[in-house]
Amino acid sequence: MMREITTLMLWIGVSMTLWGTVGCQYYEEFRVKKTTADLKEEQAALLHDYRLCLEKYQDDPPKSKELCGPYTQRLREIEISHQAGK
Repeated sequence: MMREITTLMLWIGVSMTLWGTVGCQYYEEFRVKKTTADLKEEQAALLHDYRLCLEKYQDDPPKSKELCGPYTQRLREIEISHQAGK
């Protein structure tokens, strides 16, 4: 009787460990997909704002370059960080 209980407890422990390991793998995949989606969302918002900035200052190219430059800089940073993460 005691041996059966010990065996049962061992199987329960092994099962819990295996389920925990599988769960961690899926959580890691979720985090990677979530981070990638967040970066793409930020990139899309920046592109939209950049286009609006260019449109607003289209008659004044030097001012356009000065005021819209931070958008292109941030877009480059996102691309570099995304490539480094692969």
